Amino acid sequence: MVNLCVLVNMVVCLGQYQLMGRTVPTWRNRVEAELLSLDNYRRALNSVDRKALTRLINGVRNRRTAGGMLPAHDSWKPMLLSMLLECYSKISELENMIENLAAEE
Repeated sequence: MVNLCVLVNMVVCLGQYQLMGRTVPTWRNRVEAELLSLDNYRRALNSVDRKALTRLINGVRNRRTAGGMLPAHDSWKPMLLSMLLECYSKISELENMIENLAAEE
């Protein structure tokens, strides 16, 4: 019985300290929270702009690993960089398609 009381007292004493767990949200959680905060804005857009924003958001999600490598307190900087890369990727894809079409003629 004494051992149980000692154990309970230790747990109560240790309970005031956070010995385990995260103090900072993971990069993935921070990005998802920011992307979810855009939901009302996305819903207010017309369908064409909503599709465009959804593609940019998916570009951020596809590049989360790279964004986590960029030390930033503000999660928007890597997110915007990922969105720019998504735009550039699409532009490059369209340029290649145009070049291929021109070569066929």
